[in-house]
Amino acid sequence: MEFVTLEDVIKFAVEREDTAYKLYKRAAELSTSIASKKMFEELAAEEATHKDVFVKIDADKAENHRLCTLPESSIAKYLADVPFREDLTYSEILAYALKTEENAYQLYKAAAGMTDDPKLQKVLMTFADVELGHRRRIEAIYEERVLTEG
Repeated sequence: MEFVTLEDVIKFAVEREDTAYKLYKRAAELSTSIASKKMFEELAAEEATHKDVFVKIDADKAENHRLCTLPESSIAKYLADVPFREDLTYSEILAYALKTEENAYQLYKAAAGMTDDPKLQKVLMTFADVELGHRRRIEAIYEERVLTEG
């Protein structure tokens, strides 16, 4: 059985945050409403901040927590990532964003359980909460736009 280490999760998180950043910058460009544009700019900025935090997490520190592994099968479902494409439509971006935010939320919660470092646990749980908040904000736009406009 393959196991995923905390280090693997952190590497994936860096890529995921980068993709989310690009996604939200593109959504901001495609937004027709000023409120949506502003919200997507804010989401992009938050994802960029997360990426910086993950990049700075000391690899040695993650290395020390190698014992904290999860079977790949239990975490793989949160690692699925859709590559960012420039030609995604606004509706596709929203649908994709909902899925990736949910995955990020579950991934960070699982990762928090993989470490016995209280500081790192706190960071991961804070990120999980932020991603959940992102999902709720995107759901509101999705319902308003996609369900009313078809």
